[in-house]
Amino acid sequence: MGEKGDMNEVQHRGEDSVGDEHSAVGEDSAVGEDFAWGEGSGGEGHPARVRDQFSRQAGEYAVSAAHSSGESLDILERLASEGRHRWAVDVATGAGFTAFAAAPYCERVLATDISPGMVGETRRIASERGLGNVFPVFAAAESLPFLNGSLDLVTCRTAAHHFHRLEESVREVVRVLRTGGAFLLADSCASEDATAAAWQHDVEIRRDPTHVRNVSPSEWRHLLESAGLVITFETLARVEMTFSAWTLRSGTPSDVCERLRLDWKEAPPEAVSEFRIIALDPDDFHFSWPVYVCRAIKPGHSE
Repeated sequence: MGEKGDMNEVQHRGEDSVGDEHSAVGEDSAVGEDFAWGEGSGGEGHPARVRDQFSRQAGEYAVSAAHSSGESLDILERLASEGRHRWAVDVATGAGFTAFAAAPYCERVLATDISPGMVGETRRIASERGLGNVFPVFAAAESLPFLNGSLDLVTCRTAAHHFHRLEESVREVVRVLRTGGAFLLADSCASEDATAAAWQHDVEIRRDPTHVRNVSPSEWRHLLESAGLVITFETLARVEMTFSAWTLRSGTPSDVCERLRLDWKEAPPEAVSEFRIIALDPDDFHFSWPVYVCRAIKPGHSE
């Protein structure tokens, strides 16, 4: 992971080393007894549920087309390519695909995740792709182990809807970015239509109890600007999926899938229109979530 002196440039003094990429990686992980399908998540037990869920399902996410490719990933790569970055961090990297997309434009990319299984997949795929400048790091979005103002670029894609303290994670991004540094964000977002947003939230938390909440574009703008960032680019993308792949990826139990399938068949017109729901056969649907994508800059003069 580079020389120790280099790593100290971004490491918090007196805290766990970001170079300890093996911490908690490779340990067996199982869904705990308190993991309740169909209930909303958040609260003090949320990080443990996220670790368990995404370690258990890491292999599915590693082969997911919705995560390894797509419109939002293409946009983030283009935005990353507009500069050259010494230190970059991908927050909640999952299987590492956003970190891999940013890697050609960075000297070093630290791919952070709270899930040991995901950190392991990131390491494996980075090795297979020959990406010597991507380093997996076990870390939570709400407590990034990096010095104030030490990073040129922070990315986060398809993850923020799982953060149980979203405002705190945004404050962490602002803290670790240098002045003039960029935050590249992409996440499935809630509709500005209340009916469609309520339907989406209901099916999401039942499909995966680690889901917390999709944020609407207007909420993202308020959140980022309130934290002191300046949005210099934003757009809406789409992530295309099928119901069967969506529930397989999360490991949703069959009885929950059956109840969800009925809700998809009876989705309100607002949801059908907003999420472009099309019945493929009696048991499957094609749909797409809207994705908010933006670049936000930490204002000030770069040194």
